[in-house]
Amino acid sequence: MENPRDFLNRPLALGDYVVFPGAYNGGMKLGKVIKFTPKNMRVEHPGWRGENTSTLRHPGQCVRVEGPDLTFFLLSKPNQS
Repeated sequence: MENPRDFLNRPLALGDYVVFPGAYNGGMKLGKVIKFTPKNMRVEHPGWRGENTSTLRHPGQCVRVEGPDLTFFLLSKPNQS
């Protein structure tokens, strides 16, 4: 994928943390970009049992978070599953 950009049109790279909508109206999830495919990207995140799982998401469905935003998200959500 050439020059992937998130919902806010910011560049994405491997290792970035992103927030994206969970499956079946599961709220917002925090994940880490681990791979880019030609049209999507693979995001690793905690599964419903606590183990790490991954999902494909289009970059436009995600918002990159870093610094204070990432810290706030982690502190405000005690259980990310």
